[in-house]
Amino acid sequence: MGRYLGVMPILFIILIAGCKSPTEVDSAELAEYDVSQIRDETVQDDFLFRLVSEKEEYKQGEEVKVYGEIEYIGNQDEVTINHSSSAVLFTVEEKIRGYTIPDLVQDIGVKTKLNKSKLYRKRYEKNVGFYSEHDPEDYVSFLEDFWERDDFPAGYYVVNGVADFAHGSERFEIEAEIDFKVVDE
Repeated sequence: MGRYLGVMPILFIILIAGCKSPTEVDSAELAEYDVSQIRDETVQDDFLFRLVSEKEEYKQGEEVKVYGEIEYIGNQDEVTINHSSSAVLFTVEEKIRGYTIPDLVQDIGVKTKLNKSKLYRKRYEKNVGFYSEHDPEDYVSFLEDFWERDDFPAGYYVVNGVADFAHGSERFEIEAEIDFKVVDE
């Protein structure tokens, strides 16, 4: 009987460790990730796409500031681009959990004029996405928590931004990638 009582605390610790919420990450595991770039730029023809996180590390409760910019660098004074509701789309992935947070497109056929003195800038804003009834329960819980809060849950995030637009008969999908961390306060 004494031998079983010695095993009980160990089993309890294992049980508690296995019940971690999908909205939480282990700070030791988060410390293993290094932020590699908070700014990325890609040029394609007459357009420069820039993706920026204002910080390498945010604290939970703090607003995460990420934006994408399209800059016209050609010879004309002004050009018009056609795009969906936004010419910049964001796909966010939390790497520790392996969860992707999709971005939704709402409208199509929007026109925007670009000139050398005016950038097109789109800040990342959370939008209520979707999930399937076939998605794992932990993933659904994470997404629901993510959309309900003003900040980001603790984690290591990689953001893939795409400037997705057309100019004349040419289609552009210019990509850039950044990363950042969100840590417990």
